[in-house]
Amino acid sequence: MTERADRLRLLKYYTLFAFFVIGVISLLLGQVLPTLSTRLELNDSQSGTLFLALFGGSLLGTLFAVKHARRYGFVVTTLVGLIFMIAGLPGLNFSNFAICWGAIFVYGCGLGLTIPAINLLTIETTPAGQQSGSINLINFAWGVGAICSQPFVESASDGESLVNVTLILDAVLILLAICFLSASRGIGDQKTHEQILEPGNRIWHRRSSWLFILFGFFVIGIESGLGGWLTTYSESLPVRGINLTVVFFSFVVLGRGIAAIVSRRISEESLISICSVTLLTGVFLIVVGESSATLGAAIAGLGTSAIFPTNMVRFAKIFGPAATRRATPLFISGIAGSASLSWLIGSVSTSYGSLRIGIAVLLLAAVFVLLLQTVIVIVFRRAA
Repeated sequence: MTERADRLRLLKYYTLFAFFVIGVISLLLGQVLPTLSTRLELNDSQSGTLFLALFGGSLLGTLFAVKHARRYGFVVTTLVGLIFMIAGLPGLNFSNFAICWGAIFVYGCGLGLTIPAINLLTIETTPAGQQSGSINLINFAWGVGAICSQPFVESASDGESLVNVTLILDAVLILLAICFLSASRGIGDQKTHEQILEPGNRIWHRRSSWLFILFGFFVIGIESGLGGWLTTYSESLPVRGINLTVVFFSFVVLGRGIAAIVSRRISEESLISICSVTLLTGVFLIVVGESSATLGAAIAGLGTSAIFPTNMVRFAKIFGPAATRRATPLFISGIAGSASLSWLIGSVSTSYGSLRIGIAVLLLAAVFVLLLQTVIVIVFRRAA
């Protein structure tokens, strides 16, 4: 029993570090996009299709994770996801667009496999009263990894070659795979994972529940759109040396810390409403002028930080504790929003010859977030 407890403790440390690394890789495309665009001679519209590859792969990985984890368990699913990332990352070093696109799709599949698997593994191996804290902790680690993504790429790359970047990440991923394999022996995935991933449900038979699908589509789409394009947008700013992606995710992490304290004093509805207004303000400042972009990135980071996790808590309160086990459509809608809005930014940017106009797509999306939040409050307040 003691040996199993020790292995579980090790596994928790490994999941924490794994989410830090996943945070680095999740933001990697946005950091290397200028290098890839130069090497492959891409315009913004063509660069936007790389985000379709990333999020398309992530969507496929997430869908496969549901079936795969139900049969083989979360640890095995995580290992498979790590292998996909190990296989895909080296493809970023090729000068062929199709190979790079395929490589991004492959490591996107790895992200789609590992993120839900590790989240559910954390829930399954954590006592009921501690699950919320554990989930917040690994997502905090993801945020720290996202912040470190740009400095890591900048220090490991010379601006032209990504060989060192991919070699270091692959070495770390291989080490993680070995650690997961070692720590999982004698533990075994609990059979409750089949309940966690139980497919059929009545939640999604209610029309009102689909408001959450649209809400997640725009919220995660905005976060991914900013994370993917702000590094490239930073290069057009008159003030050099400021990376808006780092500013954005630094305040995402700060915002999650603040939200953990504030959420004890105000309702989920109030917190999401405040964050929605804050997000809209931040995106507006990014778009309205280059001089206010840094402040806008900080405010947008604070705005987006608590919306999705708090929305998950609200979702569980409205539809019951078991609702989190049937939240797969929420994750899928977020991935779809990430792919759609990230691609649309590049397409609009190319059409109008301005990335700032492309990012203005997110201003409209932020308006929809605020409108949907208002509708959700009204609909479920009447139903209460």
